[in-house]
Amino acid sequence: MTLVVDVGNSAIKWARLSADGTLRTPHVQLHRCADLVKRLAEQWGRDVPQDAPVIACNVAAAEVVAAVEEAGRRARLQTVRWLQSQPGFDGPIALANGYRNPAQLGADRWHCMLGACSTASLDATRSLVIVNAGTATTIDCVDARTGGARQGRFVGKFVGGVIAPGVRLMLESLALRTAGLPHADVALSDHVADFPDNTEAAIHTGVLDAQAGLVYRVWHRFAGHLGAEPRLFVTGGHAEVLVARLSIAADIEHNLVLRGLALRARFDL
Repeated sequence: MTLVVDVGNSAIKWARLSADGTLRTPHVQLHRCADLVKRLAEQWGRDVPQDAPVIACNVAAAEVVAAVEEAGRRARLQTVRWLQSQPGFDGPIALANGYRNPAQLGADRWHCMLGACSTASLDATRSLVIVNAGTATTIDCVDARTGGARQGRFVGKFVGGVIAPGVRLMLESLALRTAGLPHADVALSDHVADFPDNTEAAIHTGVLDAQAGLVYRVWHRFAGHLGAEPRLFVTGGHAEVLVARLSIAADIEHNLVLRGLALRARFDL
């Protein structure tokens, strides 16, 4: 059994990876909690066999990385192996990294794309747009025309993507940078309307429509480039509320980063 860990900007997600490739019961632990090291060590010590390998990727601050490594030591696991993005992956799926400098691509984005491509294998000829709606919103485009599917195997190339502030950051920026607007609660679903008639609804609707508009613009631009409609995957903590505001069909697929890490743990290490 292997422990796979996604250290994001706001939370740590982890799951046990069985030898058959099954991800068992993903867990979420927010960074900003008391005794982060103790909590992780207790959870891992209880649920993960001693001396198990640990595969992780990270976009958080150095102190969070240190906390994860210390928790692994306390739980008597192997030293954390931090994975970065790659020029390409060739396994059950194949993905080429089209970034000008492949090493500059965030590890979370790369593994999210790997997870999405592995999920898309049953529809291997269709290109993808992958949205991770977390602390930041990332939207990445994978062209499946480049290599051609072989016997149901997804073969594609990451051709580029965008990064924008996520829902929470947009809400916080309005509260911090304006004198007259309140700090809107991030629980959005009860405050979104097509024609808002109060300030909180106006803020929530404006933020979500801005996010949805960005997704649609990238998706539409990529569709024009392809001459066909790409499949849209949405993951992350705000996936459900974002998809509810979209005018295009989307598949919600959680834990794509963990799926990408699992893919590399099984076939690339």
